[in-house]
Amino acid sequence: MKTRKLIALALMCLALAIGNVGNAWAGKNADMRVAYVLKNLGINRDTQNKLRPLLVSYLADKKVANKPYDSLKDKLKPSIEAGTITEKQAQELLTKKWVAAEKELAVKRQYETKFKTVLSAKKTYLCFDLLNDKKSKVRGEKDNEDDDD
Repeated sequence: MKTRKLIALALMCLALAIGNVGNAWAGKNADMRVAYVLKNLGINRDTQNKLRPLLVSYLADKKVANKPYDSLKDKLKPSIEAGTITEKQAQELLTKKWVAAEKELAVKRQYETKFKTVLSAKKTYLCFDLLNDKKSKVRGEKDNEDDDD
């Protein structure tokens, strides 16, 4: 009987750990952005607790939508900065950028509906506005030269 309880406890711990992998994958910047949005949204603790997992999930899904474009851009960054990018590479970047933008828009529309289950339309708009703030603003820095997340 003790073995069964131990196995059940181990499985529950494993399930919790797997559930938190998505949150850990979102990363430090995502955690900082979620805290920033929750702080500036002006909502009560109960609503914050309901919204937090939605924000983490939204940022992770948005990151997945942009992953192919971001990966290619990172790979080609030296060529882009040196001005030696080829026409073929530039076209591939443009194509991936438009595909990523379409996927990101689909994610935003999907999460608009989800956010509205917790927030009013006005707060949902403000939430998206805060989510789009630059990293420097999220960090509380005065320098606004950072790229968006």
